[in-house]
Parts: sequence; structure tokens; C-alpha cells
Amino acid sequence: MSVVDDVKARLDIVDVVSGYVNLQKAGRNFKALCPFHHEKTPSFIVFPDTQTWRCFGACGEGGDVFGFVMRAEGWDFSETLRELAKRAGVELTAYTPQKAEQQAEAERLRALLDEAARFFHTQLLESPHAQFARDYVARRHLNEDTIQAFMIGYAPHDWRQALGHLQMQGYSQDEIVEAGIAILNEEKRSVYDRFRNRLMIPIRDGRGSTVGFGARALDPNDNPKYLNSPQGPLFDKSRLLFGLDMARRAIRETETVVVVEGYMDAMQAHQAGFQNVVAQMGTALTESQLRQLDKYASRLVLALDADTAGIKATMRGLDVARQTLEGEHVALFDPHGMMRYTGTLEMDIRVVRLPEGYDPDDLIQESPEAWEALMSSAIPVAEYVIQQGTAHLDSKASYHEREVVARELLPILTATESDLQRNVNIQALARRVRIDERTLIQWTQRRQSASTRSVPSIREQRKLAQRPERPVTSGGPPGQSAKREAFCLSLLLQQPERLFAANRKLRELQEQDESLEEVLGSLSADDFSRPDHQAIFRAIEHSLYQDEYEPIEYLYAHLPVELVRVVEQLQEPALNELERTLPKSLMADFHSIQREQARINTLPEPDTLSFVQEALTLRHARLERELRELYFLQQDSQDLTDPSYNITIETDRRARELIAKTLQQMRSIDREV
Repeated sequence: MSVVDDVKARLDIVDVVSGYVNLQKAGRNFKALCPFHHEKTPSFIVFPDTQTWRCFGACGEGGDVFGFVMRAEGWDFSETLRELAKRAGVELTAYTPQKAEQQAEAERLRALLDEAARFFHTQLLESPHAQFARDYVARRHLNEDTIQAFMIGYAPHDWRQALGHLQMQGYSQDEIVEAGIAILNEEKRSVYDRFRNRLMIPIRDGRGSTVGFGARALDPNDNPKYLNSPQGPLFDKSRLLFGLDMARRAIRETETVVVVEGYMDAMQAHQAGFQNVVAQMGTALTESQLRQLDKYASRLVLALDADTAGIKATMRGLDVARQTLEGEHVALFDPHGMMRYTGTLEMDIRVVRLPEGYDPDDLIQESPEAWEALMSSAIPVAEYVIQQGTAHLDSKASYHEREVVARELLPILTATESDLQRNVNIQALARRVRIDERTLIQWTQRRQSASTRSVPSIREQRKLAQRPERPVTSGGPPGQSAKREAFCLSLLLQQPERLFAANRKLRELQEQDESLEEVLGSLSADDFSRPDHQAIFRAIEHSLYQDEYEPIEYLYAHLPVELVRVVEQLQEPALNELERTLPKSLMADFHSIQREQARINTLPEPDTLSFVQEALTLRHARLERELRELYFLQQDSQDLTDPSYNITIETDRRARELIAKTLQQMRSIDREV
């Protein structure tokens, strides 16, 4: 039994879920108002027999105890596994003694940073030397509740006061330096406080633990104006969002998140009652941050200052769509990245531009009503890109001027993975620059062709014996379902881009029947039944939208040790003798070469076709599971007469029939070949 199965066996999903919502008995099952969207009639059902849950309302979410806690808390799989294992009394063994030591060190650093936050907060409230800081907070109109909620503090104008306090609490100099609270001067062999005479704003992770600080200078002569904690094992600006731990509930309730540029902007918004607001961490929004927000929100609004990079410079630079602002701050708005995310995330990304001379802090204080109206007027990111990128063109602009702008904007507007969105964007740009749509499409195709390199393929050299064993049937018992999931993951581990082929096939099926768009969306973690398989799929999916690591390296770097074991087991059937002898340090390069060779081939390879077929089978099985749950509900409760249930059943049935027909056609072609 895996550690995941052990945890699930020891926990009752009813007990876990009842800690979040008020469950009411309904026959064999339990129902409640869905915690993930607004509703007046309970549509959230927990099934004790299968230890699963599902919302039959607007959000349509469902899963097991792991999926529920991940959704409710906003945790990743690793965090959820740790917390549920602790609750179940299951001891998680580290992959190596070194890993166990790293985990213990991380927990100690969290405790150290929490203590530092308390120290700075106490200094602000009680120290006679902090009067200037208290005056500054008063001038910014932050009240006592806000100061307390965000644990705002003050770093004394002293070289060793924070260091001395933490040492008295039992922390070593090395730990304090590693946590970013102190700095080591190697030349003078001295250690001193990093933050001095600054307003201290704790940065917390999703658990509410302090992982770093944003420190604002109180002396106008001090630079930089904002000084963040250094990048470290806990403080990673690309993954953190200021205020998310406090905004999560409001984001889920409103299904909308507003992203602002500054900590003060976010705190002022919360104080005024706009609690679905978070702040970026001085960098352009990253895929990792947006993935976190995608768990709670269906709409994201970027609240851009009037002078935010992008209005002119970003629109005209384009190749590098980030512009340095003040100090270490970088523009919030990366139009190329935002367009890419509109195709890869199921989230409506919109933009508002604040009035000239205002930032969110100012506008909210002056007129909360104006802020609310502004949020309601947000426009789609593509529309914003076109507006700003063509703002300087008048009716007398020459063809050459319009062509230059169109060629600059096309790479941004076509960055989305969504074919439909790409076509809509090209049509909108064509109207604005008054250039024929077919011409824009030709330019796009030429640019894409020019970027494709031609390299000889060695696909034919691969042996059938190197392929994972494929499940032999499309249905079967739970064990067969797990094998199918493992087969799909093993193929994705070899070549993650196969996921795009499956999603293209699902989009083709949507085009055959537009009413099935919702149930025939892109392959997702919900198509897998095992929580460990779901977590690995999410990691593979995330690996495709980052540039720092090769996909397999990304998995080793970001998955918990329990899942790294599973990844290695999934890879075993596909490893040939050469791969078995390679050290792990070279495995990423090997897979990169394989992926590049596969990418340049125009015809789908056999393993990709196999993956597409099995991915469709996974979706077919998922729809079967959902239908069984609906039938259980109808048999169990006589008050569920809402016609929407019958509509859902009919939609799922038609989708299953379409998938089955497609699979039959694909397998028939396979046999002919």
C-alpha cells in the first residue's frame, strides 16, 4: 500500500469535509452548500461509500479527500500530503537522510521568521524609537485592525538588535543569516541586521507562515525604497503572492482575484473591504503564481498603474515585455505571458488602467465606489494589448506604420494555445490596423516556419520493447484504470508535449458538438483517479510552461520525495539500456534531445497516437464515474428533481458516445496500418 492509500484508508472523508462545511445527511450521502462557489440550494455531495465528493452546481468540482483539502486550503499535493498524514498518524519517511534534514531545517526557519515578525511587530507597537514609523503608518491611513492582521512591524535603527533577540530565542547566527534577517560580512567577520529603520511587512505563504519580509525605507535617503528578503529556500518571489493567505476565502467566494503592484495597495484594499486583492512580489506575474490563483478564481483582474511598463515601452519592446520600474521592482504586466496564460489556464484574464496620477491605495481611499466601478469595467487582456499598442495610430497612419505595429503585436496576440482565441485576436487586430486578416495570418505562419529547425529524425530507431506496456481494454476494474493512468503518465514523462496532441483532439471533438465544450475540455488532473497520479500530471503540465528546467528536472525539483519514487517507477518500463546507464545529471539532456527530435516531425509518432487514445479513454472513464454518482443521487434522494441533473446526465452520455466512436475509428486506422 502506498503512503497515499494508507492516509486515505485512515481518514473518513466525511470527518475531514465537515471541518470546512456544514454537512447534512441525505440518504446514504451528505450534502451541503458548495464551499467553492455561491449557491442557495445545496449541490455539494459527499459520498461515504466511495470516499469522494462532487459539486453538481456551477463549479462542477469533485475528487477525493486530497482533492478537497488541496482546493479548500490552496495547498499543493506535497503540503496536503504532509498535513493529512499528520492527521492520520502516518509517518512520512524521507527519501534520503539529507531530505529529512532539509525538511527539519525548513520548519525551523519558518519558526525563526515567525518569531522575527513578532519581534518587529512588538517594536512598532511599543518601542519609543518607533514613533516615526507609527506616524508614517498613520499618514498612510492604516488602522489598528490592519496593522494587526498583516503584522506590520518596525526594524530598529540598530545594527544588531534583531540578531540579538533571535539569538536569545536559541537560534544560531548561521540560521539567522540563512533566513535573511542578518548579513554576514566575510571580510570583517561580522554579522549584522539586514533591515534597519524600515517598516516591516511580513510575507506569508499559503499556510500563513512567515517566509520573508518586504521592508520600506522610512528615511528618504535610504535606498532601495523597498528591500525584500533575499531569495532562499522559503522566500521565492516567483511563487509568492502578498496577502493570498488572507484573500483566499474572498477570492473563492467572488471567483475573482485582483492583482495590484504594491503591498500598501493590497493592505488598503483589504481595509476598505475589498478582500479579494493580492499584490505581486516586485516581478512580472509568473506561471506558478497564476496557477495558484487559478485554483480559486475564474477571473483575474490586473490593476495597472497609469505609468506601468507596458503602456508604451512594453507595447513597443515586445521581445522583452518587462521593464524595470523602481529599484528592484519589475513591471507587473507581461503581455506575452498573459496571452499565453489565457490559453493554458481556465481563467478570464482582464486589465484595468487606473486614472492618471492614481495608484490603488490613493483611489480606494478617495472613492471606494470608483474602485469598484473600475473593476467592473476591466477589459480582456488581448483587447488591452491592441488598445495600447495601436493608440498612437491615427486615421492618417501609413500602411508601413500600421504594418510595423501589426508585426510587433502579432507575436503577443498569437501566443495563446487556444486556436479560437488566436483567431479572434487576429480578427480584432486586422480591424484596428486596417490590414486584411489573411495577410496577418500569412505573416504569423511565416514567422512560425522560420523558427522551426530541420534536424534528421531517429524516431524509427526506437524499439517497441522500450514502450510502456499498454492496457489492453478500455474499461475494466479499478486496477486496470490505475494501469491506464500509469501508462499515460509514462508516455508524458518521455515527451510532455504529447499533452498538446490530446488537447487538440479534444478540441476537435468540441467542434463536432459545441454543447459538449464543458465536458470535453483539456485533459486535466481530474481525469486521473489516484491523487498521486493527479499530482504528477499537474507537475508535468506545469513543466511545459516554465523555462528554468527541463521537464524531468522540474519534476525532480518540485515533487515531494514520495512522488519522485512514483515517477521513477513510471519511467522504468520505458528505459532502454542506454538510459539505465546514464547518470541522473545527464537524463534531462537525453530527454531534451528526444523531445526536440519528436517535435520537428510532422507526423504523429505511434506513442503519441497511443497517448491520445488512452487520454480519451481516461476522459470516458471519468464521465462514467460522474454518471454513477448522479445515478446514486437520483436513487437515494427524491428531492433532487432539478432538471439540470438530467441535462448533465444527457450531456455526459453524448460525450461518452462521441469519445467511444472516435476511439473506434482511431483503433480501426491502427489495425489497417
